[in-house]
Formats: sequence, structure tokens, C-alpha cells
Amino acid sequence: MGILGRFKDIMASNIHAIFNREDKHPEQTVEKYLGQLRRDLGQVKAETEALKMEYNRAQRAVDENEDEQAKLERYLGRAREAKSTSDARTFERKLEKVREDGTVLAQKLAQAKEDMDKLAALNEKLGGDISTLEAKLSEIKGTLSAASQQEQLNKMAKKAGAANSDEMFSQMSERANYALDKANAMAELEAGPSAATDRELESLTEKYDSDI
Repeated sequence: MGILGRFKDIMASNIHAIFNREDKHPEQTVEKYLGQLRRDLGQVKAETEALKMEYNRAQRAVDENEDEQAKLERYLGRAREAKSTSDARTFERKLEKVREDGTVLAQKLAQAKEDMDKLAALNEKLGGDISTLEAKLSEIKGTLSAASQQEQLNKMAKKAGAANSDEMFSQMSERANYALDKANAMAELEAGPSAATDRELESLTEKYDSDI
């Protein structure tokens, strides 16, 4: 079945219907549906190119038929002016046949035009659905990535004996501050009494500098 045979189904489709709250792997569902939409869009583009040629042929045939009708009408008019009944009847019969052919050709052209319009509508619908689902897929993957990261943090917190990741980070911060305070204390001890005396003298001179 060509893509036009599925026109009504595709136009009536609702991409939001594919989402199921109980779906354990929503990204796989979206990717699978996206694959089908992309194949359909590729078929639409291919059939559009083929139909363009058919439409152009139909348009040329209609134009040629109209030119033929105009030519026969001129000949018929001249035959009547010449009062040539036999010639006039010949042109009338030929003109009638050409007009009948023109009706068929016009119908073919109208059908080709209708099919072109349908393909344009399918192109717009599928393109829009693909863009929407690509954005949704990106959102889903982002959510899953965040969930995975949070799960890892929760595992780390549990291993560290914390109730949650926030408590774990708080504990880590406390340990870091403790380590820093300890390092500063050790630095003071290693500097010895002279360093403490120097700091005391510096504080004292600053006191009297402010009074000058």
C-alpha cells in the first residue's frame, strides 16, 4: 500500500497515545515509533518527486488539449463562414472528441493536484510529529540520566551511612572543614612559639598604628 493509502490513518494519529505510564523503557518505545515516522516521511518525499512528474505531464496534456480545442474551434468557425456544411460537421465531430478527452485529462490533473496536496499535508504532519518526539526523547533521556545519577548518589550515601545524598554531602563538607582546621592547627604547631609571638606583635603594632 502506498503512503497515500494510509493518509487518513496518519493524519488521525496522535503521537501522545504511544506514551504509557507503565512502560519501563519509554525511550525505546519513542525511538521505535520515530523510526517508523522517518520511514514514512522518506516514502512521502519519494512519492512526491514521482507525483511531480506525473502532475507536470497531466498539466501539459491539458494545455495541449486546450490548444487543440481552440484550433478546431477556429477551423469550425471558418468552415461555417464558408458555408461548408460537410467540413463544419467534420470539425464538430473532431472537436467533440477532443473535448471529451479534455474532460478526462482535467480529471487526471485534478486528481494529481489532490494527491500533491495530500502529500504536502503528510509531509507537514510527519515532520511536526518527528520534531515533537525528538524533543520528547531528549527530555526522557535527560530524566533517565538524572535518575541514574541520583541512584548512584543514593548508593554512595547508603554506603557512607547517610540517610540521603544531601546528608552525605553535608558529612563530606564537615570532614573537609575538620581536615582544614586540623591542617591549620598543625601549621601553627610546626611554626612554633616565634610565629605566635610575631602575630601578637603584628596585632599590637596595628593597634598603635591606628592611633597615630
